[in-house]
Amino acid sequence: MKSTIAIYGAGGFGKEVRGMLETDPRFSFAGFFDDYLEQVDRVNEDMYDDVLFAIADPGIRARLVEEWTGKSVSFNALISPDVKLHASVYVGKGSIICPGVKATVDISIGEFVIVNLNTTIGHDVRLGDFCSLMPSVNISGSVTVGSGTFIGTGATILQGLTIGDNVIIGAGTVVTKNIPANCTVVGVPGRVVKKNQL
Repeated sequence: MKSTIAIYGAGGFGKEVRGMLETDPRFSFAGFFDDYLEQVDRVNEDMYDDVLFAIADPGIRARLVEEWTGKSVSFNALISPDVKLHASVYVGKGSIICPGVKATVDISIGEFVIVNLNTTIGHDVRLGDFCSLMPSVNISGSVTVGSGTFIGTGATILQGLTIGDNVIIGAGTVVTKNIPANCTVVGVPGRVVKKNQL
C-alpha cells in the first residue's frame, strides 16, 4: 500500500522532493503546504499519511516541526531509491536524502535533516537534527556536525573536525579546523566572519 505524503514548502526544493515522490512507486503525492502556519489547522488530515518539510532553513524547519507535532501525521524519512545505505547508517525521522548521495558506514543522520543532491558523507560522521546540506557537500570521516547547521553548496569539511550547533558554512568553503557554535564560516580555508544571532 502506498504512503500518501504532503510537502510543506512549494519552492524549488519542494518541487524536487515532489519529483522524488512521483518517481517512487512506494509513495503518492498529496499536495503542498506553503507560506502560512495558519494553513495547518485548516487542512483535512485524512488526505495524507506523512508530511515532509522541504524548507532549507534549519530554524524555519524546526519551528514548523514544532507546530505540526501532535497532529495525526507521521514524519517518516524519504530516501531516494538510488541511494544505497549500509546497514550501519542511521537516518532519523523526517529526513530527506536526495539522489546521488554517497554515504559509507557507521553514520548517524539526525531527525529532519536535508542531504541534498550528490553529497558525500564519510565513515563515522554524526549529523545533528535539522541540519541542511546543500548539493555536492563533501564531509570527510569522523566529523561531527551540530544541530541546526547549514552547509552551503560544494563546501568541504576535512576529517575528524567538530562543527558546533547553528553554524552557517558558505558555499565552496573548505573547513580545516573545529568551528564553534552560532557563527558563519566562509572561504578557503574557512574562517569565522560573524557570530549568528539565535
